[in-house]
Amino acid sequence: MVPFLVYVDISVGRVFALGLSTIVNFSRKILSPTYYPVLLAGTARDKNIMALLRDTQRFLHFNLSHTGDGEDNHYVDLAFLLSAANRRTYRQGMVYHIANIVFDDADGDADIDVCTIPNTWNTQAAWELGFTKWHQQQAAAARSLGIDLGTWSDFKINLNADMETDVDQAALIDVNGNTFSYGDWDKSVFEIPQDGATDPTEADIIMMGNRAGTYPNITQVSLLNELEKAMEVPMEDPALPSGASTCIYSVLSPEQSDAEVLAEVVQNIEDHNDLPPYDRYKVMGAGTAGSGRPSSPWVARTCMIKGGGSTSSPVAAVGGFAAPCGLLMIETNAGADNSIGVTIELVPGEYKGVHAYPMRGGGF
Repeated sequence: MVPFLVYVDISVGRVFALGLSTIVNFSRKILSPTYYPVLLAGTARDKNIMALLRDTQRFLHFNLSHTGDGEDNHYVDLAFLLSAANRRTYRQGMVYHIANIVFDDADGDADIDVCTIPNTWNTQAAWELGFTKWHQQQAAAARSLGIDLGTWSDFKINLNADMETDVDQAALIDVNGNTFSYGDWDKSVFEIPQDGATDPTEADIIMMGNRAGTYPNITQVSLLNELEKAMEVPMEDPALPSGASTCIYSVLSPEQSDAEVLAEVVQNIEDHNDLPPYDRYKVMGAGTAGSGRPSSPWVARTCMIKGGGSTSSPVAAVGGFAAPCGLLMIETNAGADNSIGVTIELVPGEYKGVHAYPMRGGGF
């Protein structure tokens, strides 16, 4: 079968296909944000993919309860919510793509920041290291019992330390506010070995921030922080010795003017751009948040709702973005207690009906 490209227009529910000969020219056109491309292989697999696109609940609706005057954080685990809504497991170790988010708040004005884990190679590397070590522990325990890991065994982490204890966790509702019921969604832990006959210490796993406890009595592990401790620090390049510009060979030249120029050039090589443009000792997102340590969730989208008695519509929307591990922090800033409705739409795609790809090293 000849491969073809399908564009799904989610605004009107229309699907149309293009042969390979027209893919290049068509894909250069500016498409509506509601169009999403899916490359199909032209086999029976296509029917399964199209069925998933039809039979997947990609819209997640819930309320955020803002408390007090000022900022309030709320946490969203997309894989958890998708699993509950669709009655099939969505693994957390994916980069989920959000099409848009709509907020509504009739109670009062609210500033909203939608934040994620940094979408960087550092995040991918940190997740891969953490997943690998966790899976090795799980697999060794399973082998000792002569069993396989369970169907729903999965590496699940928290975005940061606050997500572990914050009561503001997104919970799906229907149009009348009826809540969903849920099964197991236990977060993963590391078992940290101790000296002698002491039992291992159980450590919770987060992505951003710092570790808790002193080795080996660690109770919380930050994957980005552990990557920072393990990574190699880039060296100067070129690694010229101090005073290279005064080396006699760098100034010897048939013409004195050339020798002076060469000395200046060598000095520039010695001083300029011999180090990377980023902090070579730090991983952004690791460590205790503060100056030079952006270890709180990073802003992906922001908006403001004009609610209450305002003449403006008490609705705001933000565009799409990628969410590593499907973890979000939504920060609301308002002058009083209120309830903010949220509807998240996921981009349609080949991963069980949504567009998501594995974190580096993900899968079994």
